Amino acid sequence: MRKALIILCICFFFPFSTLLAQTAADFPILIKKVLVFGNDKTKEEVVLREIPFEFPAKLNLDDFQQIQNRLNNLFLFNRVELGVVGEGKSKILLIQLTESWYLLPVPLLFINERDWSKISYGFSVTHTNFRGMHEQLNVGGWLGYNPSFFLRYYNPWLGKKSRFILGINTFGKKVGNKFFDFDESHLKVGVTLGKRLNLNTLLQFSASFRRIKLPDAFKQYSVSGSGMDLIPKFGLQFMIDKRDLFEYPRSGYFLSWDIIRSGLTKNQPEFWRFRFDHRAYLKITDRISIAGKNLTTLTSVPNDRVPIYDRIFIGYLNRIRGYFNKVVSGRNLMMDHIEARISLLPMKYVSWKEAPLAPSFFRGLKYGLSLGIFMDSGIVWDEPNQFSLKNHNTGYGVGLHIHLPYIYLLRIDHAWNDVGQRQWIIEAGVVF
Repeated sequence: MRKALIILCICFFFPFSTLLAQTAADFPILIKKVLVFGNDKTKEEVVLREIPFEFPAKLNLDDFQQIQNRLNNLFLFNRVELGVVGEGKSKILLIQLTESWYLLPVPLLFINERDWSKISYGFSVTHTNFRGMHEQLNVGGWLGYNPSFFLRYYNPWLGKKSRFILGINTFGKKVGNKFFDFDESHLKVGVTLGKRLNLNTLLQFSASFRRIKLPDAFKQYSVSGSGMDLIPKFGLQFMIDKRDLFEYPRSGYFLSWDIIRSGLTKNQPEFWRFRFDHRAYLKITDRISIAGKNLTTLTSVPNDRVPIYDRIFIGYLNRIRGYFNKVVSGRNLMMDHIEARISLLPMKYVSWKEAPLAPSFFRGLKYGLSLGIFMDSGIVWDEPNQFSLKNHNTGYGVGLHIHLPYIYLLRIDHAWNDVGQRQWIIEAGVVF
């Protein structure tokens, strides 16, 4: 209440202007301090720590846009608005937030492996802003395809200046085998420890322990030969993320390098796996951008030494539009994507002020429309002589991208492959 009165007085005694009202001659603007309002549940610390400037500071228009993008990337707010108040050298940056609905006791209904025939249904309780500190707490389970239960906790920023990362997760799951008609039984516990080296760069270590059981009729496919494998796995990840908006990037870049070690003894699947994910986004105009991605995964042992539950595939999570239902497996993988993104209807916002239930769920809801023109290509291979352009599967097409609240993006793609076959694809979320 006190903060609201202070802001009201500031706006009364000093002229207020949105950043859109500024002209090029107005920049840079000297900002003395920052005030945040609209954060009824989110701690102010969560907002201020995302701002990569120490005040007083001179900010240009790109700097203000960066602040707005970073706050949007928290996925805590339906809308983030910036404004400037004050005269002369006493300007104040006001950040007005429209908070999302954070505690979601909701039914689950989703598809697996980007396949509409693999539907799961269940219930979960998710808190995306636990204690108002952007901590995520998730518990639930589902039936249908690959029935599962899970418990997850993730804290992306532990300690004000130390900036540590902590994640804990456990789950049990029945997983349909990709080669034979049986279910694997998975039980896993894992922990992630990391540190943000700066606002865009992090280094994190993960350790997990899995128990995987196969039916007696297929126990020969377990590494131990008993039908039950106990598998420690360790990972080290280095990541730089300078995308403008995570939900639909148009500028910036993303880099992730992962080193994964599986197993420690002969009765466990022993191998190294290296995963390199590189993405770049170039904004041509305010409405047109070009995006590209390369994903490469390399395995240190031949494919026949990797257990059937740890194989690499194109055709499940990693798919080629145009060959969307084609499944291939190999020791190594490479996928390339390029997409032009064209804004048809810039982002707009609407609120349902008279909503009879949970009105905060219906505030500042965004919508918009974009067009995507894409090409996907990929290959899996075991031996070096198998890696060639003629062995790549390539598809291309056009898609309608519908920006929606909470779902963020609904894509309707029409794709062709390099032998002239075509298909329609409906998915939620941006491809990369």
